[in-house]
Amino acid sequence: MTITAEMVAQAEAEVAEAERVRAAAEEALMESPNSTVKSTELAAALKRVAQCRVNARELREAYDAQVEAERSAATREELEKAAAKEIAAAGKELKAARGRLEDAAEAAQKALVDLMKQAEGYDAAVERHAGVLAGAGLGLDGESGGAARFFDCVVKARGAVYESAGSQAVLMHVVHRVAAARLPHPCPAVGLLEYNTGRLVPENREDGLLSGLPAPERLDFPELPRAVNALQAQRAAK
Repeated sequence: MTITAEMVAQAEAEVAEAERVRAAAEEALMESPNSTVKSTELAAALKRVAQCRVNARELREAYDAQVEAERSAATREELEKAAAKEIAAAGKELKAARGRLEDAAEAAQKALVDLMKQAEGYDAAVERHAGVLAGAGLGLDGESGGAARFFDCVVKARGAVYESAGSQAVLMHVVHRVAAARLPHPCPAVGLLEYNTGRLVPENREDGLLSGLPAPERLDFPELPRAVNALQAQRAAK
């Protein structure tokens, strides 16, 4: 029997559907842990997942072996000739995609440099005004004043607070927000950016700098299946 790519795709789709049913059954059992019906339904769902996985794996292995046998029977020139349309399409699309990626990287690089320049300019302004107001005898005990602290400077102007930001902290804050929105969780890079780079944390600042930034566009990933506890799993397997 000839196995087609469509047959493999269908088998893998059945695995995904079985996983969806299994997740729903787990959820139902967690809501009603003493239900014999829910336990039986989960057991059936687990069995269905296992069967679908075996079927999909066997089909995939047979299909790959079939494709490999067909390729081995043909010469390199014949293979390239047969795939001429696909090769041309790949070259055209990937060249365009690479150009867009490199253009976006260049634009992002320029934007990040400008971000750091603005942070540096902001810090210089805070430091300058803090010195002027402190020199005028105005500390931070009133609505207006300035002070140089160990790591930063602070200015109060009629009740509004301005604190030094730090160009590195600003850069890491923005990069962390984008990484957290676009990378799958859990991701070591997101944790590293969050805890080990000295990023700016708006909620920890008196002035709330950057707290009004709109959220980056998120990339949604499938949720990892929740594990049932050992007792529920044992009951479902019976």
